[in-house]
Amino acid sequence: MAGAHTFGSSWWGKAWLKSLETSRFADAGRLSRGRTYARQDRVQDVIVSPGSVSAIVWGTETYRTSLGVKILTEDQWETLIELIVSKARYSAELLSGAMPHGLALHAEEAGAPLLPTAGDLRPNCSCPDWGDPCKHAAALCYSTCDLIDDDPFVLFFVRGRDRATIVDEVRRRRALIAGHDPDAERTTIDDTTDPAAAFDRPLASLPNSRPLPPAVGAVNPLRVPAPADSGLDIRELERLAADTAERALALLMDDGHSGLGGTVKGDLMRRAAARLERGRTLSPLAPLFDGSEAELEAGARAWAVGGEDGVAVAVGSWPATADQLEPARLALGPKARKNANAIHSGSVQLRLDRHDRWWRFETDDRLGWVLTAGPFDSAADAAE
Repeated sequence: MAGAHTFGSSWWGKAWLKSLETSRFADAGRLSRGRTYARQDRVQDVIVSPGSVSAIVWGTETYRTSLGVKILTEDQWETLIELIVSKARYSAELLSGAMPHGLALHAEEAGAPLLPTAGDLRPNCSCPDWGDPCKHAAALCYSTCDLIDDDPFVLFFVRGRDRATIVDEVRRRRALIAGHDPDAERTTIDDTTDPAAAFDRPLASLPNSRPLPPAVGAVNPLRVPAPADSGLDIRELERLAADTAERALALLMDDGHSGLGGTVKGDLMRRAAARLERGRTLSPLAPLFDGSEAELEAGARAWAVGGEDGVAVAVGSWPATADQLEPARLALGPKARKNANAIHSGSVQLRLDRHDRWWRFETDDRLGWVLTAGPFDSAADAAE
């Protein structure tokens, strides 16, 4: 049996409900009846616009219900935007797509509230209930809470400005603080330029690129929690960001490859190899790997020896002929045994890849056959 619908699943949704209570918009009884209506899906066709949230609410009949919301004045918006710009954390979170939690209290203290305060909400309903608010308007409050749970920037919009406008203005002011004038840097299109003359213009020389850093910087921690039902692990995202930066720097230094053409399993082995090199455990990657942690470690060691080619020969096999494997049998002696593309004797195994190269494997009590060297052009070299 499904549980009752919970309103206020996000920080901002909870803050909205708390503001309804503290602003004395409605008594506890009215809010309770409105919550019941909202849970019964009686609120339909919710429309949010600057200064209003409206809907059709089912009671004994259908009623047109709305909540009037005070739109912030130009001065209040100026105060709010300056508040965001003045705090680097607020600007960073806003520009990354999150609504900063602390903004609620600071905005109210500055006189530019986002959450409802006393007298902010004006209920209106076509029902005959003289209650202020009626249960239909109270129900709309809870449906509005659902909207805020999904997107807290609804609070900007209902107060008079949309998210894009605020973000663009914050970005513009931050650029000015950094010494850049976005308006001055904009180029205009000259429609009178002759196309042939434009193509004949000499190309300007490209600016010198900045010197490469010796190492990647620290990952900026993600201060915005992932939605509870997203399945995302913030720590794993941070590890992926750090790994991406390291690969990008290696590519710029001509000392690596993107790895974008590999498999998910192979890429986990690559990342595991980097952790082993630094003396770290593989436990953060083990839950992501389709196999045992021992298989992941064996694959990581294969990557450390031969990269993608090493992993390919470690995890794959193919039906090599006896003639193709004869050099390995001669190198390992008469007791050597054949298995697919491998010849083994005692604790040593030689594998032939599809490019006629030989790889040396040795037994490990915990991991089984582990790649230890390669590739070699001859089986004799691999056996030494």
